[in-house]
Amino acid sequence: MQRRRFEDREKADCVTITQEAVARAWKVPLGELRAPTRRCASVAQARQVAMYLSHVVYGVSLASVGRQFGRDRTTAAHACRQIEDRRDDLRFDRLLDEITDGLRRPRSGRRAQ
Repeated sequence: MQRRRFEDREKADCVTITQEAVARAWKVPLGELRAPTRRCASVAQARQVAMYLSHVVYGVSLASVGRQFGRDRTTAAHACRQIEDRRDDLRFDRLLDEITDGLRRPRSGRRAQ
């Protein structure tokens, strides 16, 4: 039971770090990414990117990703499909690679700012 709580906390931390990185890259307020409603297109896209990267980079399950964003696992799956389809755009793909590289860098025990 205690191990499960630790793993859930770890997943939540990974999603939070991803949300912070994507909010900076997309220049959208972090609160907008976490908002319960869709918001404008740029915020919705940033949210989809954060869901995608949480799943792909950290291996957080779609159900967990959905929960962390206050959404269903099917919404997280849809986000992943949408972002994967956009990776054909070289500029978009490079931006995702830069964010991914930043997320994979060791954090030396501190949270992302």
